Amino acid sequence: MKIKEIDIKGVGGIQNLHLNFNDSMNILCGPNSIGKTTVLESIATMFIFSKPIVKRNVLCEYGEISSVLVVDKEEKKGKVEIKDFSPLGDKTVYALYDYGSKFLSLKVNRIFSYSQLVSIPSDPKRENQAIWKEALSGIDCDGFKGWFVNRYLYSAREGTLSEQQLANYLLAEKCFSLVNSAFSFSRVMGSSNDIMVNTPQGEIYYEYLSAGFKSILSILFSIIKEIEFRFKEHQMTAEEFDGVILIDEVEVHLHPEWQEKILLVLRKTFPNAQFIVTTHSPHVIQTADPNEIIALYMDESNNVAVREDISTSKYGFKGWTIEEILYDVMGMKTLRTELYQQMIEDFGKAIDEENIEKANMIYVELDQLLHPASPQRKLLQFQLAKIGES
Repeated sequence: MKIKEIDIKGVGGIQNLHLNFNDSMNILCGPNSIGKTTVLESIATMFIFSKPIVKRNVLCEYGEISSVLVVDKEEKKGKVEIKDFSPLGDKTVYALYDYGSKFLSLKVNRIFSYSQLVSIPSDPKRENQAIWKEALSGIDCDGFKGWFVNRYLYSAREGTLSEQQLANYLLAEKCFSLVNSAFSFSRVMGSSNDIMVNTPQGEIYYEYLSAGFKSILSILFSIIKEIEFRFKEHQMTAEEFDGVILIDEVEVHLHPEWQEKILLVLRKTFPNAQFIVTTHSPHVIQTADPNEIIALYMDESNNVAVREDISTSKYGFKGWTIEEILYDVMGMKTLRTELYQQMIEDFGKAIDEENIEKANMIYVELDQLLHPASPQRKLLQFQLAKIGES
């Protein structure tokens, strides 16, 4: 199952937006409050049988979301109406809820603090009501420790785990090294049920890994676990999963080095899934393949639209600098602080007025503000010298 396209009209801050998606990775980006999360929540609304969390645009009489799925090469169309603006309003909506089991959503509230595992949990049942709720609230990213320990303990007993469960456990075990080849899963401590990891500095608790490392693992493990619970009867493994995975702010908690890796890790772990993610990170965009970026902006009519004037070359943005991506793709107006902008403006005025004393005073402050190796320092000195000569 893949989402081919979606139309969002009069929902949230969006008046009229059409989006096409590819079958693999789709990355939504753009300025703050442009509507990235609204797009994800609109997609999620198509897969529920309950009240939506998106609301009608204040300027529109009603809202409408329609989309096209491709399921086993056949197109399935769905549409819902969003009539209320009040947070307490709206009736139950339903469009493509029959396909909700192949739709997973991860929100930004991913947590991974230490929690003692007192007992080994049994597998929960995934009823339709729980699946529809998770489409809106996001799947649980805090319960994978119990699942992993359970699978570790039973994997030692031949025939205890199904082929699906064993395959998923082995995939989860590989994830440690997939994120960083210098790390690997070590064992589960029998006395405390804690997950131990081999690192270049020695064996440590899973919770002692960096926040970025744990963030990536929490995404991977949570998806693997959820797929296993939902498709226990059909024995679909996480690597075989061919549904849709939404991730809001995929770079949360990640150092730029990890941000450059996250897309590759997701593709390798779930090669058949379709991802639709949001990001504020130029590092994520820089590693994307061609036609994976959906850059949103506010057009002249104050409507959210898709930028059509960005790179579609075979290399995507892999040769672009971070600054070029911030300016031309993400809509940043400046990469400098207000303090810097004001000092440069004041320096320029002093130069224009040939007030060398004031220009020198401002230069002294700029000299401390600039990067130690900034080439701009020479330009400022040249301007000072010119008015000094005159």
